Amino acid sequence: MKQEIGCSLIIAEAALELVPRNLRNHQAVRAHAKRLGRNPGETFLDRSYHHTAMKTDPTLAKHGRPDIVHLSLAAVMSSPLYLNNKVRVYISTIDRNSIIIGEGIRFPKSYPRFDGLMADLFMNKRVMNREGTKVMLELNEGVTFNQLIDQKIRPRQVIGFSSIGAPSTLEKVVSDSLSLNTLSPCAFVVGGFPREHFSNTTSDKFTGLYSISNMGLEAHVVVARLVYECEKILCQ
Repeated sequence: MKQEIGCSLIIAEAALELVPRNLRNHQAVRAHAKRLGRNPGETFLDRSYHHTAMKTDPTLAKHGRPDIVHLSLAAVMSSPLYLNNKVRVYISTIDRNSIIIGEGIRFPKSYPRFDGLMADLFMNKRVMNREGTKVMLELNEGVTFNQLIDQKIRPRQVIGFSSIGAPSTLEKVVSDSLSLNTLSPCAFVVGGFPREHFSNTTSDKFTGLYSISNMGLEAHVVVARLVYECEKILCQ
């Protein structure tokens, strides 16, 4: 009998974080928070609205793009791979938190609804189903990428994608990484940040790092293509 198999997808160093304390009194941050009806500390850092505030802190080049997470999740959570329960989805944020995505979530397609859902998660640490019987989203504060890998997922391989990785085709990477003979899934890692590369702390956990295009691809494009290649093997 064939063993049930699957894979894990991690959106790593994701630029999904609340506005840091040193920016919360900036006029741009306070104005945006007021429009949302929230306190600045309950608002996600977003370069579209907080660019002038972020310019005061040169360490924030990889930060302030929660839309990357939204687009990437939209690409996987409406797919047959997710709907057939063949992939576990995780987010590891750039400020060292982890989010576990449950099964069977009806993912919000509009960004304002996504923003509201994430705000609820960051405030309450959990989002339950309507019946209150199942955890749909769970925020684990202070759980780093390495801890997520070692303590929660425990994959046999951790495969990252980056323009500085070894050139390969996505079809070959997925085919070589997925196996019918193990219950320990492969974890695929896609960066959730707008520029630069994975930190050494993250990339040190990779068993392989691959470049699948001769041009830089946005995260949601990589996720969509990855999902399709996984479906060809896992959803037959």
